[in-house]
Amino acid sequence: MADFNEEQLKRISFHLLTVNNPKARQHLLRNKVKTEDFFCLGPRQLELTGLLPAEIKVVREKNWTAAENEVARSKANLIQIIFSEDRDYPPLLKEIFDPPDFIYFTGNREILTKTKLAVVGSRRGSNYGQSVINRILPECIRAGLVIVSGMAYGIDSMAHRAAIRENGTTIGVNAGGLLHLNPPGNSGLIKKIIDHGGIISEFPLDVVPRPFLFPVRNRVIAGISKAVLVIEAALRSGSLITARLAIDQNRDVMAVPGNIDQPLSQGTNYLLQQGAKLIASASDLLEEFGLEVATPAKRELVLSVKEKKILDLCGENEVKGFDFLVEALDLSTAEIVSLLMGLILKNLIAEEADGYRRINYA
Repeated sequence: MADFNEEQLKRISFHLLTVNNPKARQHLLRNKVKTEDFFCLGPRQLELTGLLPAEIKVVREKNWTAAENEVARSKANLIQIIFSEDRDYPPLLKEIFDPPDFIYFTGNREILTKTKLAVVGSRRGSNYGQSVINRILPECIRAGLVIVSGMAYGIDSMAHRAAIRENGTTIGVNAGGLLHLNPPGNSGLIKKIIDHGGIISEFPLDVVPRPFLFPVRNRVIAGISKAVLVIEAALRSGSLITARLAIDQNRDVMAVPGNIDQPLSQGTNYLLQQGAKLIASASDLLEEFGLEVATPAKRELVLSVKEKKILDLCGENEVKGFDFLVEALDLSTAEIVSLLMGLILKNLIAEEADGYRRINYA
């Protein structure tokens, strides 16, 4: 990563000073104060922004120490800072209102300019949601679409895993700094997302994910993508917030219909009532992208003795808890976790709230 010049350090400093101060950010936006003008404001003008005295001192002294530390720590953690004028900055993200001046990214930056599909849905995604993903996403991934989601449990995780399973590419968007990847319980999957694509954030390294940051994160999920596909969502949900943001950003919004008796279908069915594109197959979706269904390569399923043992222990119609598996298997906890992750990625086991259930394996 090349060293940053003073102008770039100034932009990073501006971001560090304003990202956690909504009042200051709104004041600057409302008054159309650009970064280059910000550091020329007088004391009274800076007070009106709502900045703290210590922050005003940084601006007045043009002290770039915090920005230099941010750059150094990013390099040490293999995190790239990509400015809006860089060729790898996601092109569609530039089109949204108030786009990030730069993003933090870890992974393969070459995928940032490829065509992306955002997939969002409930954190309590059901077997129906998993079935929809198994039916629709593999062909889209083989056709070259990059799958974007928020790394949460449920539909997000299912979408990321589908991309990994098909040896495709996927991008996670974090609701905090890249030193605080969320959720912590998804650390195994998050590592695989980095290996198969990467993770984006617009937040400084030390920002801890908090509830009010998720809508901000969702605007980036929609912003970098050509379209947003909603699979299972309640009427009041983050997924519908993402869909509304996508509409505001002039993105295509698509939804999979669901059972009218199920709460997780109310959000998707509402979107369809409002004009979202109904998606019932991969060809429906690929048609919107002007792509054709790719012919899948046949792959032989190879399982180890230990994997087969876990599958035998996990019932198809009953959930087996992790403690049960630890007692039944003469293996270390770390090895069991690794084997379970592998079986999930092979789409042979589904992770439920209280354990694991066998699927797609007789």
